[in-house]
Amino acid sequence: LAQEDDAPLYVFDEDFADEHRKTRALLDDFSPPEVFQEDLFQYLGEGARPPFRWILLGPRRSGSSIHIDPCSTAAWNTVISGRKRWVLFPPGTP
Repeated sequence: LAQEDDAPLYVFDEDFADEHRKTRALLDDFSPPEVFQEDLFQYLGEGARPPFRWILLGPRRSGSSIHIDPCSTAAWNTVISGRKRWVLFPPGTP
């Protein structure tokens, strides 16, 4: 079947790396790039740490609207299959 939705939805799972999940093994395949090795959120402690690791799965043309990441964080992305496009705006863009 062809995907014809105007805005296809995707799965956004922040619990995929929990100790009890089989999907935790995916962490063995990836490590943060060197420039992101320092994890400043570690100093907050696990109780105050915001969500920081997600896996997203979606069909062709799925994605998100313009947004600011939670807690104004920055992220690195790995595309396992397909492709992802970003639109970046310079600071101060209204």
